[in-house]
Amino acid sequence: MDEIKNENQSTNQSANEAGGQGGGRRRRRKRHKNGNHQNAAPAQATQQAQQAQQAQVVQQNAKKQNQNQNQNQNQSQNAKKQKPPKSNGGNNHSSSNNGNKQNEKSKRKDTYLYALDGNLYVNLTNKCSNGCDFCVRNERESYYGHYLWLQHGDPTAEKVMAVVTGGQAGNMSQYKEAVFCGFGEPTYKMSEMLHLCDFFHARGLKTRLNTNGQGNLINKRDITPDLKDKIDLVNISLNASCAEKYQPMCRSQFGESAFAAIIEFAKLCRKNGVNCRFSIVDCIGEEEIEACKRLAESVHVPLYIRKYITDSGE
Repeated sequence: MDEIKNENQSTNQSANEAGGQGGGRRRRRKRHKNGNHQNAAPAQATQQAQQAQQAQVVQQNAKKQNQNQNQNQNQSQNAKKQKPPKSNGGNNHSSSNNGNKQNEKSKRKDTYLYALDGNLYVNLTNKCSNGCDFCVRNERESYYGHYLWLQHGDPTAEKVMAVVTGGQAGNMSQYKEAVFCGFGEPTYKMSEMLHLCDFFHARGLKTRLNTNGQGNLINKRDITPDLKDKIDLVNISLNASCAEKYQPMCRSQFGESAFAAIIEFAKLCRKNGVNCRFSIVDCIGEEEIEACKRLAESVHVPLYIRKYITDSGE
């Protein structure tokens, strides 16, 4: 009985030991599993931290890139604002020359009186009611070296007289006539012209008016009585034998009615005792010249045929 009891005890002890050992292994495996779970948590946190750091770096780089782009755009805009004008090669040189010419013009004194062919010419205005194809002022700055474009306005009679009294026009005895003729129509300046007629007569000069014959239209009245005893000869530019030929060539601001007014002006000059004549240029053709002769004879006004000026000596 004791031996059986001892065997049972020994068996139970072995079983307990075996059970204890088996339980120990299960606990160790459980602890091992728990240990792996605990180790995974820090790794996951580390990975998340790294991802967050990487995202922050990406954001910072993007921010820097945007700042650089804005800075480059600002620099480009500033450069455009401060960029000097492009060089156009010869064009800049041409612009410079044009600027110099304009400066020279602005500094140049206006020409009120000029000598030509033994006469003293008076330049009172640049206004004209015509735009004649053959006018000597077309595309010209000067006329035989005389700059007749008035940069500082029409002169008063006093300014013209000051040129004479100041000796700039020379001795009056060298001239045959004082001729009212420049780069404009003198009858725009009736008051100044009549005042100067007395001035030149007092110095022994005869006076002549070169006109387009539209003075009555310009002044809206008959000016011919005012010319008597003031103008010694009125030269009226006829230029054509009829209105249909006159207007396309002379382009009066008064249209085709201008030609009839010219003929009437000549008649009124004769009526009021003012010496007058028609004039034409010799380039209008023989047929037209003959037609102008017949017209002049019909109104009892002499006709003067002058040479067309091709070179003004610019």
